[in-house]
Amino acid sequence: MRNELTKIRNRIKLFFGVILLDSKEMKYNREYLVVQANELVRSKQDELSLLESKLVRLAISQVLKESADFKTYRCGVSELAKYFGISAQNIYNEMKYLARDLMKKNIYIRDGTVDKQGNPNFKILHWIDYAEYKDGFFEFRLSENLKPYLLGLKQLFTAYEYGSIIELPTAYSIRLYEILISWKNSGITREESTKQTLIKLDEDEILFSIDYLRDYFNCKDKYANTGDFIKYVIEYAINGINENSNIQLSFRRIKEGRSIKYLVFKFGFEFPPDEEIDNRVKKSREIVNRVFEEWNRGI
Repeated sequence: MRNELTKIRNRIKLFFGVILLDSKEMKYNREYLVVQANELVRSKQDELSLLESKLVRLAISQVLKESADFKTYRCGVSELAKYFGISAQNIYNEMKYLARDLMKKNIYIRDGTVDKQGNPNFKILHWIDYAEYKDGFFEFRLSENLKPYLLGLKQLFTAYEYGSIIELPTAYSIRLYEILISWKNSGITREESTKQTLIKLDEDEILFSIDYLRDYFNCKDKYANTGDFIKYVIEYAINGINENSNIQLSFRRIKEGRSIKYLVFKFGFEFPPDEEIDNRVKKSREIVNRVFEEWNRGI
């Protein structure tokens, strides 16, 4: 009888131990790396709110290089408000709906095939599998289907410090930051649909078609006028990046006939000319460069 009780106690300890190991208090560190497969970074995604965008990437920054699984993360809403620099009242109001809304947001990753009409086929994934908001705490878990795009990455990935995007003012600015970092560090200056064009580029420029950007930002049916799309998505995102991140952007329009068909982004890291350089931002560039140097050497 005593042996049976001992076994039961051990099973209970094991059970609760697994639960405790599976849960994790969120750590708030701007130097943590957000590492994603390029397929995920460059995918079409349902539009997230700014809070959703930052929260998802905060969870991704908790994933370690040696992680074999995702954990269930727990965030104190008051801590989140302080970390993100927003009012507690605003974040409490949004949290009431965030768990429900984030569960509905899709990611569309091309699977390399096309349908009978020649349109690309997609895998449709979700950001999270589980979410609960209760008593001032938000718990959630990244979707199991995201494992190939976040765990054990050795090549074809994009990495940046979380602090690089935490001050960005819109979800569009976060997405633009990511796509430019992704293409810039891959050493490729043209996205796939522009490879046959004869547009000349400087070494610090990247070329995108308007159609590619519309698809990327999920704006096929939004801002139908190209000028409005550029003004309210691209220019606004660029202004947010230039004022709140470690890179500086400009862009130029390329026309075919009377229509704007392409945008060329000029990209560079920006540092003050005097000695008062933000060491955290400087370190961010060094980390990103080191990650990709190791990748290129096959480490």
